[in-house]
Amino acid sequence: MLARSLALLAAAWLVNAQNENDYYNNFGSVVFVRSGERTPTSISKPGAQVLTSVGAQQMHELGSNFRRRYITTVGSPRGLGVQNIIGMSPNVIKNDQVLIQTLDKPYLVSSAQAFMQGLYPPSKMNITQDFPFLDATYGLADGTNVDYPMDGYQYPHIQVLGELDPQSIYLAGEDSCPAAEQAGLMYEITQEYVETRTTEKGVYKALNAGWFGDDVANSEIDYRYAIQIYDHLSYAYTHNKSVHDALENDTQDLYNRTRFLADEMAYYKYANTTTSSTDTDYQAMAGRTLSALLLGQLQKLITKNQNASSTVDAYPLSLLFGDFEPLTSFFNIAMVHQLNTYFKSIPPYASAMSIELYTLQKNTSFPDNLDNLYVSFYFHNGTDAFKGANGAVNGTGQIRMYSMFNQGNSQGMMKWKSFEDMMQRIMMNQASDWCKACNSPSLFCRGFDGDSSTLLLLDAQDSKKYKLSPAVAGVVGAMVTLAVAGILFAIAMLLGGLRFHRNEHSTLGGFKGSAKLASDPDLSLAKNAAAPAGAGIVSFGQKDSGRVAHERVGSWELRQKESGGADPAGRERDLSPRESFEAIEAAMGRPVQPTEGV
Repeated sequence: MLARSLALLAAAWLVNAQNENDYYNNFGSVVFVRSGERTPTSISKPGAQVLTSVGAQQMHELGSNFRRRYITTVGSPRGLGVQNIIGMSPNVIKNDQVLIQTLDKPYLVSSAQAFMQGLYPPSKMNITQDFPFLDATYGLADGTNVDYPMDGYQYPHIQVLGELDPQSIYLAGEDSCPAAEQAGLMYEITQEYVETRTTEKGVYKALNAGWFGDDVANSEIDYRYAIQIYDHLSYAYTHNKSVHDALENDTQDLYNRTRFLADEMAYYKYANTTTSSTDTDYQAMAGRTLSALLLGQLQKLITKNQNASSTVDAYPLSLLFGDFEPLTSFFNIAMVHQLNTYFKSIPPYASAMSIELYTLQKNTSFPDNLDNLYVSFYFHNGTDAFKGANGAVNGTGQIRMYSMFNQGNSQGMMKWKSFEDMMQRIMMNQASDWCKACNSPSLFCRGFDGDSSTLLLLDAQDSKKYKLSPAVAGVVGAMVTLAVAGILFAIAMLLGGLRFHRNEHSTLGGFKGSAKLASDPDLSLAKNAAAPAGAGIVSFGQKDSGRVAHERVGSWELRQKESGGADPAGRERDLSPRESFEAIEAAMGRPVQPTEGV
């Protein structure tokens, strides 16, 4: 199977990337990166997956190569060629130039961090370096400067999208989408699936159940779980010597056969739309939502270049981190796989797809006529491409240009307007459309309008179609009851002369007694008692945000979640818990003292 994959790759028509073309004016790129190697998880009881040390090295190496392509004209490695994006800061990251988005999964967040360590490595403050500015945060009142830790470690802004964020659908459109899941499961009732499962039963029977530990039951070592089986086997092959040696000496080529079967299952589950009876392409939902994000970022970039005063948030470099499903789906609906059957396989760890926006002219200014603007699709097949036959890094790996939308091998360059038109045909643009198409149970799908994330009240005509759940109906009923009771009570006070009188007391409660003012905190303490350590209000907020959240401290039970400000893209960030450090320190600051008495 390995030889077969290599043959397919070699036979595919590869259009060489414009690696070092002086007329290639790169105005921006949107990159989708598959994570580095991560731990597998149980099939029946999935748990959190984390990035391995191998995966971190993969992502750092990939980031370093993208740095050479997009950021700087000097240094190494240069495995992806050199086509710098115009105007990018070469040494110190400018967070208004780079958009970084990922999902709220540990291995994806870690992948983004490791990648950025390679893209913008630590940059030690040195006034002899070509720094266009020194941030005011470097300076102290006494005239000296303080660098960031670890010789100028850089802290990029990474947007982490949780499952309650509507923007998360653009990085994983298959999640929480029952329609997509159902479409993928239709493969399991086809004659082809039945025949493959029967034919390949011997492959899975030959696998040693001990290789999978407790994560995979004997009954789950089957073609039905081909993707998960290969995921576990790949991890064990890399990290377990006994498994590695057993598979290396295997005469049945089990490792490559399980990989081929996993590729086949992934294609039919997330990509193959030819068997669909409609044009909905639910199986490729992950690719459809990703298409909208790819196009949207490039459209914003064009708008900003055409009108510098535009308030749109545009980033010359957009970095998106996810898993293989969006890539597999996109390859299908963008018809990349039509001339390159290799794209029917699961992309390896640390693979990257990029779409670049550029012109081919001596003048580096943005063109007035969009007919002079081009788009190309590039793909890098994992960091193994950087290595030679002996495993040594030789810097010869390349990012390759491929044609899209079945335009032929020689049509890797697409005019912007043609690209925009084709992408609009395949994308799922609005979250509200996704909710409806998927019949999704996601919380944010309740009451979307057609254009934004604004919640709506349904009219009488739609109430039959969208019925309230008992829980929601109960809340609405309670609120109506309270409102009616309040109105009746107000009428009784006005017309019936109903009044309430409060008896005056000689003293006020609280720690000041009768001297207590209205502005004083209402905190009552026992005699000779002291206020709890750290009790108070601590304010948190962000410079760019008009909102300030408050957190009560002094007790682990009184923790609240910090509310962050809106990010540059106008999306709300997930709430994150914050520990009460003062309370912990107070509890640990005084050790228990033994007391002796008679």
